[in-house]
Amino acid sequence: MRQILLFFLGSALFFIGLPAFGQEGDGELRVALEKAYLKWRDAMLRKDANAWASSISLYRQTVIRNSVVSERLPFPDAVFASEVQPPVLNGLRLLEAQAAGDTAHLVYFGKVDLGQDKELVKENLLKLKFFREKGVWKYDSNRISRLDGAPDVLKELRAGKRPDFLDSPEYTPPGSVPTLPPLCRVPDFKAGYKLQSFGYETTITMNGTKYDPAVDALDQQILIGGLVKGHNEITLNIKPVQRPEGEKASLKLRVYTISKDPGSPGTEVLRWEAPDGGAPAKVTLPIDVKP
Repeated sequence: MRQILLFFLGSALFFIGLPAFGQEGDGELRVALEKAYLKWRDAMLRKDANAWASSISLYRQTVIRNSVVSERLPFPDAVFASEVQPPVLNGLRLLEAQAAGDTAHLVYFGKVDLGQDKELVKENLLKLKFFREKGVWKYDSNRISRLDGAPDVLKELRAGKRPDFLDSPEYTPPGSVPTLPPLCRVPDFKAGYKLQSFGYETTITMNGTKYDPAVDALDQQILIGGLVKGHNEITLNIKPVQRPEGEKASLKLRVYTISKDPGSPGTEVLRWEAPDGGAPAKVTLPIDVKP
């Protein structure tokens, strides 16, 4: 549920006269985006599934739905199961309201309170993302960035200065909305994979979902669409990458079902390792799961 919870944050809107950094004319953009955000927040607080679906971007709605059913949880009920409390924007300072194409964001600084104990509430950054669909801005997601490890940035922000990081790609709307993922199947089994990819760039595709490439890394993910009884398939697209001299390439994959009991270990249903002579450019592996 960790991925799902990232999208459950909300806020109330208060105009408190604090200065904002951004583009010329961003006041109008701010009003439009905060209106979209409040609509989503109100739906979350009322646990209104229809209002939630109409207020969040279709892309994020699909991602959340796929994540929920892959966890074998009820949709949309699980969307409202989070104990995270929507923070209020009162006391936060708007740093930027910016749009590019059909994407936009609002960035705030201050003590973002998620309902935790007051001594745990720290000064952080809150970024709200939006997508425009058929001419209407829809809330998409948010990200909280901790600043306790960046004292120089924190000092600048407290002094009311415009931080340089607002010009970085991370704080620039991408300009285009991501491709809408397909609706995944409702699986019989919650499942995941563990990938060890050293000396290779390995991209996994399963159930219509393509995962980010793993390059000289260990990767572990929940499988969107999980596993069904009977025949399943997982595909690896593989590219060799240079390794430090003397270090051997290694590519291993494990796929396993996940028990409803957190204390029970998963059941392995696939173990594959690239041959010593090198991995193929592409391999599709069958996974046959017995009831």
